Amino acid sequence: MITYEQQGKIFVVTGTTKDDINLTIPSNIEGNQMSKIEQNSFTEMGKLKKVIIPGTVKVIGAYSFASCPLLKEVVLEEGVEVIEDWAFISCSIDKIKLPKSIKSIGKNAFLGNLCKYDVDEEMKAKNSNKTRAHTNNRAAVFPLALMEAKENINNEIIESRSKYIDSQLDLVDTGGMLISQLDVPFLFNHDEFLVSFFSKKEISKFSFEIDSESKTQIGVYGENDPDFLLLKINLMQGTTQLSSFYVKTPYLEDLSIENVATEHIESKGVHYYFINARMSMLCYGNGNIKREFALNLFNDFTGKYQTELNNGLINEAQFEDIKDTIDTKIIEVMDGFLSQIDGAPLYTYATNLLRYLANDNSFENSGLVQNYIFEHQVQYYNELSDYKSLEKICFTDVYDTLEFIKTTTGMTLEELNKKYDISLTDSTGVDISEEEAKSYVNIFMDLETNYILHADFLLFIYKELQRLNNQFSVLAFSA
Repeated sequence: MITYEQQGKIFVVTGTTKDDINLTIPSNIEGNQMSKIEQNSFTEMGKLKKVIIPGTVKVIGAYSFASCPLLKEVVLEEGVEVIEDWAFISCSIDKIKLPKSIKSIGKNAFLGNLCKYDVDEEMKAKNSNKTRAHTNNRAAVFPLALMEAKENINNEIIESRSKYIDSQLDLVDTGGMLISQLDVPFLFNHDEFLVSFFSKKEISKFSFEIDSESKTQIGVYGENDPDFLLLKINLMQGTTQLSSFYVKTPYLEDLSIENVATEHIESKGVHYYFINARMSMLCYGNGNIKREFALNLFNDFTGKYQTELNNGLINEAQFEDIKDTIDTKIIEVMDGFLSQIDGAPLYTYATNLLRYLANDNSFENSGLVQNYIFEHQVQYYNELSDYKSLEKICFTDVYDTLEFIKTTTGMTLEELNKKYDISLTDSTGVDISEEEAKSYVNIFMDLETNYILHADFLLFIYKELQRLNNQFSVLAFSA
């Protein structure tokens, strides 16, 4: 028996009470249309050989049919639009016919199946022939600070900004630009921004709607874009879509946009609307340190301003100031994060020793140590991506640091310990041996303090990026 539940306004399939061999997902259950197969709904069904999915199901969730070793035949009826990441990983599907309605297939959705190559080629051909549905060039997003100068925002400026965004998205579609390089507005929790719209007729009661293409991304991490979502937002009048625009947000679980206030100006037969909008979101900050760190969100942020520089929207001096500010923040973030890691006594010891040397005015190579600390914080920032990379930094790379210390000082660790009155200890201050310090790797990721630390730092980074974004966002419009 198929099980289901209601999520918001839609009904989703959540599993089955039987160990089926042949499975047909119903389009309706008890009069409710099934619109999605929830993540992990049919994983590890050892007897399942065939599944039929009706067109009412628009989204097949991540890991929906993962690890069904006998699943060989999958029928997707016209209407299915999205197959999320890892949906059919480790099944036995030889071939599959994709309906014309398919819009996107997530990363590794068919990994471990013979059909994967054919699916990849078909989607590649499909996407190469696809042209992006541009907006109607009547809406654009600006920093809220420009509300004070709204009389200077005319239809040409709005249309120019909208076309500028569309041209970048075209480059992404053709492989000419990475998503991390997009110069689109960055928005964070409780951010307020200005949506400008013009029309030849008077309009009332504007609202916002997250486009269905974007809804499939919310709550699902993408392998190649793990830190930010590119979201399409529709400007609505009732149930009528007037226009749309794009923004980037941190990966999130929930999102809402409200119209705080709308101002209307009529000029030469054209109606201009300036909407003060507010974004509210529930961001990931759950400390799932094994999934990903998201400490390198600053890379996407820098990419935006590099694109502005390339397009002449800011000058070289402005970009260098931005980059220096971001680079300084990167070092601060990495130093703050790694200095609070729990359960890595050898790394903590080496870091403390470096700081003693860097601050020792009598040590002639203190400047060399300071450069070493800076370079390695940048290196760690670029390398840190998952649990294994953190483990490498704390339990493997630390030996390179200790060798650097001994070579630079010409002293043994015992001599340095005596000079600076430090030693290798556990978190309570009790001396431990190097072998005991190595054994901490076995419990390293089981420490709740590391999960809490990761969650706190994700939220800290979001707030820092929000502050920097507010500081820099007006630059491209200040000329």
